[in-house]
Amino acid sequence: MIILNIPLIHRLRDAKGEFVPLAELGANLVAVRADLDEIETFGFAIERHPYQGVAYRGPSRRLCPDQIECGLDTLRIGRRVAVWNRVSSTNDLAARAAQSSANEGLVVLAEEQTAGRGRRGRSWTAPPRSSILMSVLLFPSPGLAGTPWLTALGAVATAEVVADWTGLDARIKWPNDVRVGGRKIAGILVERGSAAVVGIGLNANVAFDDLSAELRATATSLCLLGGGPVDRSELARALIVRLDHWYNRGLIGGPETLNSPWRERSEHLGQAVRMTTTSGPLFGRLDDLDLLRGLTLAVPDDRPRQIPNHEVLALSPLDPEGSGEA
Repeated sequence: MIILNIPLIHRLRDAKGEFVPLAELGANLVAVRADLDEIETFGFAIERHPYQGVAYRGPSRRLCPDQIECGLDTLRIGRRVAVWNRVSSTNDLAARAAQSSANEGLVVLAEEQTAGRGRRGRSWTAPPRSSILMSVLLFPSPGLAGTPWLTALGAVATAEVVADWTGLDARIKWPNDVRVGGRKIAGILVERGSAAVVGIGLNANVAFDDLSAELRATATSLCLLGGGPVDRSELARALIVRLDHWYNRGLIGGPETLNSPWRERSEHLGQAVRMTTTSGPLFGRLDDLDLLRGLTLAVPDDRPRQIPNHEVLALSPLDPEGSGEA
């Protein structure tokens, strides 16, 4: 198995497009040239000049496990990273490793899914090598597993990464969609069995023409927001780091550690909403979200009502007349 020289890639990339003399890349020029050959074969774009040296021209379109794992100092999530070319579902693949708690933190990534799924039986599709299709295997304590904290974990971490990469305000459309400017860029799907699997689909290099006709008015991608393709390996790495941060915070401080960032990024907080619950629809203003206490709804002509998280099936904003979704 070939292991790419990631520090060499970083050295070239840090030059920001300028040529780096070959002699500055290592004393053994034969080895340096061999490493450059492997880097180029994997798909990284480099330019070689007989006198000026080597210049970095762009990332590989393929996810690079070596690049994702190099120097990754997370505590739990990302201790093992598996990258597959084509799978039915990354969630299914991660769940197969649930027989051993030693696999906690396993990250499964795929270039393409043939049976990706979203919340409430919806499908999730993306062109090959265009997105982050990631599943993380976790063994949370009962106090964390029994709350919507795992969904919030994925949504908050993803929203933070999207905001960092775009400089734009990334919001969470309750409970599991991440949106920018009202357009969906990511979705979270948590599935539980003997362990928990947090699945994340994040549109990275999805072009406008890649979107189906019905999604072109409601979806977006990092590429579309930023004006060009992104390095998906670095993106996956950033997402693993944020997930690990919030997961460890939760293990130490409990689910309430996510309440503040979850509220701050809520797209619905303070708005008039229609709430579909297990006992029927409710209408009012969403005044609070809490991972333990549930959602607080200010109901017209009545005192605020608190609805447990597990009783809420869906949440949508109302139009100004209060007659339906805006």
